[in-house]
Order: sequence, then C-alpha cells, then structure tokens
Amino acid sequence: MKALFLLLMMLQDVPTIEFPEPLQPAPQIEDEPQPQPTADTFATDQLYLIQSDLSLVILASPAGVLQVTPAKQGSVIFSRFAGGKGLEERTVSRANGYVVRGLAAGTAELLILPAGSADVVDLRRRILNVTAAQTTPPDGRPQPPADDVAVAFRAYETAWRQAQSDLADRLDSGEISSEKLAADWFATANLEARKQAFLPLLRAESVQFGGENWTAEKHSTYIRRYARGRASGNTAQAN
Repeated sequence: MKALFLLLMMLQDVPTIEFPEPLQPAPQIEDEPQPQPTADTFATDQLYLIQSDLSLVILASPAGVLQVTPAKQGSVIFSRFAGGKGLEERTVSRANGYVVRGLAAGTAELLILPAGSADVVDLRRRILNVTAAQTTPPDGRPQPPADDVAVAFRAYETAWRQAQSDLADRLDSGEISSEKLAADWFATANLEARKQAFLPLLRAESVQFGGENWTAEKHSTYIRRYARGRASGNTAQAN
C-alpha cells in the first residue's frame, strides 16, 4: 500500500525549479577542440539566476563565496548571466526568482529546499564554481583574472546597480514617496551591498594576520599588495 501511495505521488505534477542551461559555444574555425562552458561555472561579474514555481530556502556553503538574493516575479535584471553571451536583460517569469552572485573566486554548494519542507527527499544540491572576472581587450586576447580587490569592487558595482533598480521600482510603485525615504532606503541598501562585496577581503585578512597572529609587519605586508594590484597569496615585494 505504501509503494502504491509513493507511485501516485510521483505521478503528480512536480513544481519546476529552473536552473541556467549550459551555453552552447559557436563553432570554432580552429581544428583544436574548444572546452564547452557550463552554467555551473560563472564569473564574479555574472549572475546565476534560479527560477521556481515554489518559494525556496537556499543556503550557500561555505560562507563568503556566494550571495543569494530573492527577486520578485516580473523583475527585469540587466547584467551578465551564467550561460549567457555578454550583457543582456532577463525577466523573472516564474513565481519566485533567486539571484546568485559570486562574491569571490572559489567553489561552493547551494542547498535548496522548498519553503516549509523538512523532508530530505526534497533537498536539491548544486555545486557552483566561481571564477574571477576577466577582461578582454580589443585585440581579443584574454587577460589574467582580476585581483581580489578588483573582484570586490566589481561585486559592489553589480550590487549597487541592482539597488538602484530596486529603488526605481519602489519609486514607480509609490512604495517610496519622498526624497528622504528614498535617500534612507538607498543608504541602507548601499551599506549592505558594500559589506557583502568586501566581506571576502576582510575574511582573508583575518586568516592572514588577524587575532593573536597580528603584527604590524604582517598587516603592512599584506595590505601593501592592494596598491600593487596583486592577487591573494602573492605578497612579493615590489621592485
């Protein structure tokens, strides 16, 4: 009887959770095979958009690599997206949208569960690889990944732009109806955006020279690389 009940449950319509699809690359002229990018690897200047018919609880582990922000149905987001081809505009078409941002290069796992469910059978897991943003000059040759400070500023810029878009939505809907309310709302959103963007840097500093490990020399050596634009872990002295 229990088996029959489970079979009937499986035959019911299953609410859809929509993840980005892998990008199919254009045919290459070179004979050498080209690696196919997948949506589960994306850069810090891209967004990973999840859409669902159900309200979800999404947790990221470990902390400091990914940030998950809900997006209401009908929201229009202009950005670079995982599985996309440059800057584009996407609309949250399902009942619930979730924008995942890469705060720092690394690997993290999303644990996804329908809101209100405590059944481990409903748990979905997704491993995401976040890479540092790359810039491509006019000659088309890829440049090395940006250093961790540039990654933080890029994440802050993305969050700042999204906050401006959210503020515009609230102004258009009448939710915010005065200059003071608008300024107060954006001040709070801007503070949170900055905190989340630079949190990976602060955590890295804590590991390198924080607490009982602190000395003026260690602190100075580590932060001097910020001015030189070197990636985390490279603390070589400038010439």
